[in-house]
Order: sequence, then C-alpha cells, then structure tokens
Amino acid sequence: MSGRSPAARAADPGALPDPGALPDAAARLDPGAEAGPAGSGGPAAGSGGPAAGSGPGGRLDPAARARAALRAGRIAAATAGGLALGKLVAGQLGHSMAVTASAVDSLTDLFASSANALAIQLAHAAPDRSHPFGHAKIETLATAGQGLLIGGSGVYLLVEGVRRLLSPEPLRLAAVTLGAMAAAALVTAALVAYLGRVAARTGSSAIQADAVHYRTDIAANLAIFLGVAVTHATGFTRVDGVLSIAVALYILTSAGALLRLGVRDLIDTSAPEERVRAIEAALDALRAAGEILGHHALRTRVAGHTLFVDVHIELPGDIPLARAHARSDRARDAILAVEPDAEVLVHIDVERDEPA
Repeated sequence: MSGRSPAARAADPGALPDPGALPDAAARLDPGAEAGPAGSGGPAAGSGGPAAGSGPGGRLDPAARARAALRAGRIAAATAGGLALGKLVAGQLGHSMAVTASAVDSLTDLFASSANALAIQLAHAAPDRSHPFGHAKIETLATAGQGLLIGGSGVYLLVEGVRRLLSPEPLRLAAVTLGAMAAAALVTAALVAYLGRVAARTGSSAIQADAVHYRTDIAANLAIFLGVAVTHATGFTRVDGVLSIAVALYILTSAGALLRLGVRDLIDTSAPEERVRAIEAALDALRAAGEILGHHALRTRVAGHTLFVDVHIELPGDIPLARAHARSDRARDAILAVEPDAEVLVHIDVERDEPA
C-alpha cells in the first residue's frame, strides 16, 4: 500500500505545483471512501488522509489548505509592507525612535511573511524521488527562521531603546505619530484574527508563526502609541526609550517561543498526548470488535502540517494474506477517522509477536 495521500498520488511527482492552481477534483472526493491498494504484496499497509472539501473541525482538504495558507502568507506580506512604509514616514516626521524602530520591525515582517509564502508553496509540493516523505518540514524551517528574524528585530529595538533612554530627543508632530500607531494597531489586529482562522483550518505552522509574530506587533504598536501620548502630554522624553526596551523584551520572548515551535518539529517530536490517545482509542475499538488482536509500537511524529503515524497490529498467524491486508486497511481507516490528514503506515504482525 502506498503511504501517500490520494491527492499526492494524483500529482506529478516531479513537478512543483502552484497551490493557487491546484485541482479542485480533490475537494470532491468522498471523505468516507476507502483508498484502494496501490499494488504491493508486502505485509505493510499505509495511506494518506482522504482529500475532502472540509474535514472535522472545519479543516480543509490538502489542495484548499495549500491555497488558503499561500493566500494568507501573501496578504500578510502585503500588509507588513504597507505598515512599514507608514510607520517609517511617521517616525521620521515625528522624530520618534520607537515609531521608527517599529517600522524596521514591520520591514522584517515583510521579509518573513514573503519567505513564509514561498515556504508554504514548497511545503505543499508532491513527494518526489528525493523527498519521498514530502516537503512539510520546509514550513518548520520557515517558522524557526521567523523566530530568528523576530529575535534580530528585538535586539535592534533593545539597543535603540537604550540609546534613546540615555540621549532623549524631543518629539514632533505627535498627531502624525499617534494616528499612524493607532491605525497600525487596528490593521494588525484584523490581520492576526484572519491569520488565526487560516492557521486553525490549515494546520500550517508557518501561518501560526505569522499569527504569533503579528500578535506581538499589536502590543508593540499600543505601547508606542501610549509612549508618544505620554511624552506629548508631559514632555518626559525618556518614555520613548523605556517603551522601546519593554517592546524589545516582549518581542524577544515571542521569538523564543517560535524557535521552540520550529525546533520541536525538526527533531521529530511526537504528536500531543491527546492526539496519541485518540489514535489508541480507535485501535482499541477495533480490538474490541474482533478486527485485530492488539497493537503495539505506535509511533507518531509531526512534520509541518503533516502527522506521520506508524503502528504494528497483531493478527492470527493462520489468516490469509488478503484478509490480513483488509484488516490492516480497516486499522488505517480507523486512524484516519480521527486524524484525516495523517500519513499512516500499518505493519502486520503475528499474534503475541514482540515489537522489533
């Protein structure tokens, strides 16, 4: 049995598709249909998830997921570019280091989101001879890269905040800087809400990283807005530097969280415990129904938007090979019922066989 999803098997393994042009046929597949064998006589059976228009919890099928994630990455990049330009103009006109530093942060966002969009397109390419397990970890690399970029902008903000704290400068055109930061906070909040919805429906770690990234920007924009307002009202110019330092520390904390998220997938961390328990419960139900005698050596790993599942099922030693394959297919389908997007590999063992 093939370990690839139906949509992946239908794709040209040597091509890198544009997710925006992926076929809609996958969305019309029956989510309850069982994938047929891909022609193998070995004792292992596997399959990818069914490509349905929308799975449990509103999750999209692989083709729609790729399109939605790529569209979100492009929207995030365009928004970051507009915010960077607006903040840079306001910061220079108002002589606010905090606003200018925020513009630099938004410029970093532009490069990060652009890299994300490219990573998403590459990550959803079909498996090929060089990458038989797919390219999902490209998204993970993009997530870790975002963490490094955010960390760099945080260090820049920290250095400039300390400099401005030691050598404060009077602000000018407070109305311009206040208006720019208020608008930036509103636009960023709308973007975060949109990215959060897309991340929930696509399972994209790159889009999730973008959402976390821009969530830090909301706090930064509001803090800078407050600093400019206080400085304008009181004349205490060191507030600009103090708030720049506070925002920098917050950004560095978020960068650490994104790096941990990226490293987790790169080192093949198991799926969360609740997801593993759901898979075990599905297999236990098969055992209770008499389909299998038991299971062992259940292993999972997360790679970008894909969950890989590997399990051994136990069957009677005298069962015909065709029936054994049919039962392994039912075990695979039981797992796919709780993890529709998983890549599943089922091994057939004789009853009471010890794990390898």
